[in-house]
Amino acid sequence: MNILSRPKIGILQGRLMPSLGRGIQFFPDENWRKEFIDARKIGFDSIELLVRQRKLRAHPLMTEAGRAQLREIREATGVDIPSVHGYYAPEDEYADDLLDIVRATAEIGAKVILVSFFHEKKLGTSTDATWKRAHALLAPATEAAKNLGIRLGIEAELPASVLIEFMEQALAPEAFGVYYDVGNQFACGFPVADEIRELGRRIVGVHVKDRLPNTDPNVESATVPLGEGCANLKSAFDALRDIGYSRHLIIQAARGKDGDELAHNTGYREYTEKIASEVWK
Repeated sequence: MNILSRPKIGILQGRLMPSLGRGIQFFPDENWRKEFIDARKIGFDSIELLVRQRKLRAHPLMTEAGRAQLREIREATGVDIPSVHGYYAPEDEYADDLLDIVRATAEIGAKVILVSFFHEKKLGTSTDATWKRAHALLAPATEAAKNLGIRLGIEAELPASVLIEFMEQALAPEAFGVYYDVGNQFACGFPVADEIRELGRRIVGVHVKDRLPNTDPNVESATVPLGEGCANLKSAFDALRDIGYSRHLIIQAARGKDGDELAHNTGYREYTEKIASEVWK
């Protein structure tokens, strides 16, 4: 097994903490340091930071003292911080917010910022007003990202060819990449393995997830435990190996019951690691 070329396995920030009514995705502000310790304890290599529009400035990434704490906990635990899960908001203040996120990300040494386009903030399927608005708001951060060696990873439930076109129309296409969510793309019925090979080195991040197939275009199908949906991780990983993908695989899978997070995600890590070890060998 070529362990050196096999992607490391990480988890999205907040997934090792109980939801306590906060939904699937949140920043665990009360004990975020403990999550790094727990991640190392159960075998994860990395944590992808999660920043949200609400309470953005309260995240440790966004303050000098907080960034120092992030660097310290990374060194103390050996748990890497390869990426930041960001967001998109079609509002004027977003341009400054994303620029600040880019600069802060550079200070902790992470190299990828996920920019997600979903629900009422989704992109059109071809050049339209949503593209023009997004390109305008992304422009200041795009230039900074290019200069700082950071990639903005676009995540959207769109075909690979459309994602490529969106990036090529941006101010600095070289600052962009695709953050590929395996579960989402399988659920949408896209030919995932073919898409991964088409995108190639444009893929700058991968979320490991499983979902049921989308049967209603107006309703998002449920996220389910790994192995219980329509995501064929083996075929996706085969394609990732073929394009030379060596960045992190970030688990963003269905939650279990509150209080069961460590055991639940240990199972996800072992499941993902088993398939990865069969592919990267």
